[in-house]
Amino acid sequence: MKPPDTLKPEALIYARVSSERQKKEGHGLDSQEHRCREYAITNGYVVEKVFSDSSSGGGDFMERPAMADLLAYIDSKPHKEYTVIFDDLKRFARDTAFHLKLRTTLKARNATPKCLNFIFEDTPEGQFVETIMAAGNELERQQNRRQVIQKQKARLERGYWPFFPPPGYANQPDAIHGRILTPNKLGLIIKEALEGFSSGRFQEQTDVLNFLRQRDFRNGKKIHLSTVKRLLTRIIYAGYIEYPDWEVSRRKAHHEALIMLETYEKNQDRLNGKATVRTGKRTREDFPLRGFLICSHCPNPYTASWTTKPKGYRRGYYRCNQPGCPFKGKSIEKSVVEKDFDALLKRIKPKVEVMDLTKAIFMKKWEDRVSINNQRKDELVKELGSIEEQVSALSIRAAQAKSEQLANAYENEIEKLHNKKLLLQERIGSSVKVISKKSFETALNQVFDILKDPYTAWSKGDFGFKKVVLKVVFAAPVVYNKNSGFETAILSLPLRVFELFTTSKSQGVEMLGIEPRCNRYLPNGSTVVVIFEV
Repeated sequence: MKPPDTLKPEALIYARVSSERQKKEGHGLDSQEHRCREYAITNGYVVEKVFSDSSSGGGDFMERPAMADLLAYIDSKPHKEYTVIFDDLKRFARDTAFHLKLRTTLKARNATPKCLNFIFEDTPEGQFVETIMAAGNELERQQNRRQVIQKQKARLERGYWPFFPPPGYANQPDAIHGRILTPNKLGLIIKEALEGFSSGRFQEQTDVLNFLRQRDFRNGKKIHLSTVKRLLTRIIYAGYIEYPDWEVSRRKAHHEALIMLETYEKNQDRLNGKATVRTGKRTREDFPLRGFLICSHCPNPYTASWTTKPKGYRRGYYRCNQPGCPFKGKSIEKSVVEKDFDALLKRIKPKVEVMDLTKAIFMKKWEDRVSINNQRKDELVKELGSIEEQVSALSIRAAQAKSEQLANAYENEIEKLHNKKLLLQERIGSSVKVISKKSFETALNQVFDILKDPYTAWSKGDFGFKKVVLKVVFAAPVVYNKNSGFETAILSLPLRVFELFTTSKSQGVEMLGIEPRCNRYLPNGSTVVVIFEV
């Protein structure tokens, strides 16, 4: 180890740009780091680490990830006195109050700031000049921001979207418009999702969510309901622009729309709980299968309505109104459709002993889930304790190390363990929460009350309860053909388990992991034929 008086002072470099564009220009992160390293070599500093941010210099410096990391790094080595090198005073901070606060923060850690184009002086005159310079940087930042906002607002008012393009669009150069939003391949998926919610093909936002997941909307990344809500509420997909925060009212945009404005408004009505169709509430409740029956000629739901004849002579009809469908405009009498549906439900009635066994299996699965979850959490806690013991032991060795090389090796190992510790703590905190046994049993009983006799539950329930029965009994909307009746009905998982048990009892619990492809029902009261493809 070198004698202390021959060691060079250690330095940290901090670089910052405000945008992605700056990374590619002469004042990007690489060029800043290069100039700071040249300064360090010239002044005899050894650069220990570089911290780089891509964020605005205004506001709280602790909201800049790299700056927060830099201060944490200094705190982790309280025995050292670092010099922090900046390329320009603007990289330090562009807000007067936070500039002064950052100076105080570094001073409290015995860290000395060095700037390539400014000399920090702890004299009254030096502090005055520094404050003036910081105020000037803040003024420049605010003026730049104002100019950017003014340009963006002017572009909004002219019918162009000046911000990052929303999902489904990309900014493309255009000879007339300069740059304009242009639909991409995601646009087709979004169009289908928005129109499906408007038409009733997707009854709930969760149905839209499942559709987006099936289409791998985010290339493997997780999608949340908040994503669905944002897609449904963006007027930009209807070819319009508005920005209330800047008092820009709704106006027609120049880019190509994905959906009609009418579709957008229908979606807003549905989200706000307003009527989604022209008919009144009573009319909707007269057609409980509306939106659930799928046309056999196109993948769209039937609509339904009463004739306009006097009340005593009125008849209800289900029909497909999808443009281009060969069945468009052809009606099926309400009584015929609902009679066929009643017959279908009557055939779905599992045996009591099979239902009891299946219910027991679900309870066993819940108990297994609880056991596995608790076991996994215990293992993570145990592993976390082991890591903490290793960190403690290595810390002692690092303090007793007789060479700097050995001490650095111990510190590197401690840092790796620390990162692993944080990961374990996150996994423990996000462990799957399992509902209580009482809550699970209550929910299970409610579901099985419907499953044991779907027809009775359907016939005695009100409009709202009928919707619940549809979701409990069926895994997807049902295809209906005017001539042949119900073509395909995919039952919910519990009912599929019932059928599996009746066809192959010997397979036992393992059957829970197998999902049959479909259950096919023959029309006109024929025997149910169950087809399984495993």
